Amino acid sequence: MGKRCGTVLTPFKVAAVEFNPELFEFERNIKGACAIAEQAAANGAKLIVLPEAALSGYIYRDLDQFLPYMDTVPGRGTDAIAEVCAKHGCHVAIGIAEVDPITRLTYNTGALVGPDGYLGKYRKNGLNPSDVMWFTPGNTGYPVFDTELGRICMIICYDDTYWEPARLPALKGADLIAYICSSDRVLTQLGAESKGNHSTIAAVQQLVAWNGLAMVASDRNNVESNPATGISVVYGGSASIWQADGRRTGHLPATDQNLTAANPGSILYGEIDPGLYANDQRATLRRRRPELYGDLAFYRAPTDTQASRRSHELTVTAMQYGLVAGDSAGNIERANVQVLALPADAGDGLVVFPAFTVSGVPADAEAAADMAESGLGRTVQVLSDFAVRLQRFVVGSHVERAGDALFHTAVLIEPNGKVVGSYRQCHLDPAYTWATAGDDLPVFDTAIGRIGMLLCEDTRFPEASGVLAMRRADLIAIPTNWDGSYGGPLQESEGLFAHGFPSNTMCLWYAVAKTSQAYTVVANSVGSGAQGSSGVFTINPVDAQPPSVASVDDALAVSLDISTRGNPDWWMDQQRLIAGRRTDLVAPLVLADDSAAFTTWRDGHGYDLSSWTAYSQ
Repeated sequence: MGKRCGTVLTPFKVAAVEFNPELFEFERNIKGACAIAEQAAANGAKLIVLPEAALSGYIYRDLDQFLPYMDTVPGRGTDAIAEVCAKHGCHVAIGIAEVDPITRLTYNTGALVGPDGYLGKYRKNGLNPSDVMWFTPGNTGYPVFDTELGRICMIICYDDTYWEPARLPALKGADLIAYICSSDRVLTQLGAESKGNHSTIAAVQQLVAWNGLAMVASDRNNVESNPATGISVVYGGSASIWQADGRRTGHLPATDQNLTAANPGSILYGEIDPGLYANDQRATLRRRRPELYGDLAFYRAPTDTQASRRSHELTVTAMQYGLVAGDSAGNIERANVQVLALPADAGDGLVVFPAFTVSGVPADAEAAADMAESGLGRTVQVLSDFAVRLQRFVVGSHVERAGDALFHTAVLIEPNGKVVGSYRQCHLDPAYTWATAGDDLPVFDTAIGRIGMLLCEDTRFPEASGVLAMRRADLIAIPTNWDGSYGGPLQESEGLFAHGFPSNTMCLWYAVAKTSQAYTVVANSVGSGAQGSSGVFTINPVDAQPPSVASVDDALAVSLDISTRGNPDWWMDQQRLIAGRRTDLVAPLVLADDSAAFTTWRDGHGYDLSSWTAYSQ
């Protein structure tokens, strides 16, 4: 058992359980869930995570067929689990199809039970196309529960479509995610219907990587068949364990498509190290810019006059080459080599160059001052020339001087060489002590769609790309100078994606595209510590389009032909993403961290927002 050493817990054993409930067998499922929790607890697990709808099974014909196998929370299921927890001094997080005894409303719920009994629940907010047939949207917010293992939150399956379900608990002080899932895999035998599937368990890394939280992620690993409908669903397996510093330290294999309902399930054991609850990514929470995030609190669906009305067929390209600080002539020549290698008649497109495109990365404030450009300086002129020669939109960045201030500024230039707009980096890299932070996250209308820009460590803040999505960016261009010190490689669930990924696919860049539903073009340099890995990151990476990713150390251009709004048959697009967001729950994201409203929410029990509103004099 984790024991306190001062204020830090020692490592403790956890279990991610691939438990397979049966349809129409509530009583048997309670016994089965308790038995497998008992097995895990007897083997020393102090946190045990079971799948979604673990007492009922999941894919029923309709609510009438489902309702007899639902439970109250707390209820018979949590009472039975509580006996296991009391006996072994452990915690169990379990998914329960819940019927509220007072309202008779139904919810997809996660329940947390500890050694002293039932602790509380989370009702799922990110409802998928099946959930909406049976469940009411959650009304618990994203609660965090104090335990001897750390502060635990619960996230359920399709919630991972969005970045907010982990970010809000992180702001509320969570240490550890219990990820409760019944995630299907892509069923290629369904033909066109498979385009609507999305294997959530395959893509959970962002929950950890953006927030510095540990995670224990469960799933099912069998086939569930409903004789009343003739529908069978193959669940993906791939239970996993993640440390708070972003490392996946345990992983079960993905299922194949020949499993039967009799599959006995599996238990993945591992350790969580609470000494890693304090980490560099979690520390970025103090660097958030909530005054810039106001758009996140607006609901812009079902219609939005800002959104593009049509899709654009484009070739988008990330340029990767070596940058040497202070060697402007050499940097221009190295960029020009890549420009010359691109076809001149590729049609509409966007080309993104690395950060500090011409000057190279300033080593310190003195170097930045020497490199600074005002107005239409050398970098803008070089990028303008490239735009005209390529007949495409281009994005690059430079040190900008405005009065007495220096900024790290990205510029967007159209094919005729004219500057469309610029963006000043809002979330500054700690090394950029010379820079003043920007104060806006603009999106620009162009002939190829709406384009937003980010720079370097902006990508460590999901709020930044979230605002660009709310402002309906079709494309996000990111010049960067990434040395591998944050983010790291995508740790995919092999066998669940429709394709493989290069081993150096950067997880945060991947997550920006997926959670904003905007194609994301990232250009990094090589050499001098930079880790390359530039690429085009896609909006449906699980089922349809892998990213196009450059190597770590070669100078080259990577391109991808895209349709900016994707395929209407895919499981998600930006319109559906925005329509599914729970804007009523995200207000804390836009509040100043030292405001009375924020601290009341952060320090209060559960997820109460009502204290902000005076209902009477």
